[in-house]
Amino acid sequence: MDGGRNGMKTGRAIVAMALALAAAAAAATTMPADRWLRAGPGYAWSFPRDHYAHPGYRTEWWYLTGHLDVAGAPADAEPCAFQFTIFRIGLDPAWDPAASDVDTTASDWRAANLIMGHAAVTDPAAGRHVFSETLWRAAGGLGGFGVPGDALLAWCLAPPGTAGTWFAALAGDTVAVRARDDRRGLAFDLRCTTSQAPLLQGPGGFSPKDATGEVGSLYYSLPRLAVTGTLRRDGRDVAVTGRAWLDREVFTSTLGAGQSGWDWVSLQLDDGRDLMLYRLRTRDGRVDFALGTLATPGAPPRALPAGTWTLEPLATWTSEATGATYPVDGRLRVPAEAIDLELRAVLADQENVSSRTGVHYWEGAVRAVASPGSPSAGRILGRGFVELTGYGEGSRPPV
Repeated sequence: MDGGRNGMKTGRAIVAMALALAAAAAAATTMPADRWLRAGPGYAWSFPRDHYAHPGYRTEWWYLTGHLDVAGAPADAEPCAFQFTIFRIGLDPAWDPAASDVDTTASDWRAANLIMGHAAVTDPAAGRHVFSETLWRAAGGLGGFGVPGDALLAWCLAPPGTAGTWFAALAGDTVAVRARDDRRGLAFDLRCTTSQAPLLQGPGGFSPKDATGEVGSLYYSLPRLAVTGTLRRDGRDVAVTGRAWLDREVFTSTLGAGQSGWDWVSLQLDDGRDLMLYRLRTRDGRVDFALGTLATPGAPPRALPAGTWTLEPLATWTSEATGATYPVDGRLRVPAEAIDLELRAVLADQENVSSRTGVHYWEGAVRAVASPGSPSAGRILGRGFVELTGYGEGSRPPV
């Protein structure tokens, strides 16, 4: 999920904004004094165009999470999980290196954007969560973003000490992603294919972040991608298959006044339904705004506003690295949809900590388990991811 911030006055603060995964919006009709576009209702979506970068907006991301079965593992083995994110962080909305009137004497190192990558792998059998990050200027052979028709959506160099590139590429209905960090022993090369049209999150694909409807993001998902590829495990690349979820958000404007973080959930249920929920919290922990979407095969998506669902903490975990305490297990109820589940983290420690800024967030794989008292109590009914931001000191950038 998903939130965003503007008003960053330094490069470090801009980086921190994306590291915290802030989501707010960048849409299409107005350009205020800062020259960045703002999101709003009525955006005219077009695919595959909107899979590519939106350079008029301050920030956007390509965000993949998923669960991977390792070839040859026991049938009851817990899947490995992965996260792959590429962020575009706008620096100058007026600088377009592709423009016909561009100053050809300008430095090749001049950049309109930063490009940042986050990658993580959780191996429950090994009890290990590994996180890696990259950060480059989108210039000078360091990284860049494709335009409609290009094979690459986004790419950048791997972290220092590792040869090659991280990338997200598009070929028809398949998104291919690759990440590698030799120092951390992390690598995956995955092909993620959808058979569904993009799922617009929020009315018309505008995802509001407060009750005013004036802040938000352009947001769509590909919630059920079939995955094949390889994953580095115990020092060697192994074949994997599985399922992934892609989120795309485009934004500029800030979160609502007083908001400090959010809880986000994506679930792929075994009955074919896909569920996305988010709630934004104030600094005192109060839920300020909430919304969700339930996609059921053969039926229109259903909006799930605040009051139609609850997420009650069941267990917490405190990070030794940051001191943050996260609600990593919870009970989710959506009464009108007959959903009553416990979300159980496959590993308590699934915290991502940036070595560049210290910004941290919990991005974790969870099992969706039938709650006690139900006829199928304890049975796994699906899998998903939970994202928790704004917990602990230093986890929210200055605005």
